[in-house]
Amino acid sequence: MRINDYIKKRAAGSQPAPENGQNTQEMLDKYGKMNEEQLMQEMFKNAAISRANGTLNDEMLDNFYSNAKAFLTPEQAERMRELIRELKK
Repeated sequence: MRINDYIKKRAAGSQPAPENGQNTQEMLDKYGKMNEEQLMQEMFKNAAISRANGTLNDEMLDNFYSNAKAFLTPEQAERMRELIRELKK
């Protein structure tokens, strides 16, 4: 399932996002039309902010990967692992 499809599916229920209180429709509106490059820029920007304020660390990234990889294809899991390596720099 592509991330846009997942966001659209979740938007139907409009569940609050636990991180910041945004509901999925707001997230869909913000991220749904971004291409991969824009999403990566946004992710790295948010990661830098979160690292600076102490709400993101390497252990959290590793835990996220461990929890998410079961839902990913081998190719997606490798891409995520690469992104996490970059986020740790």
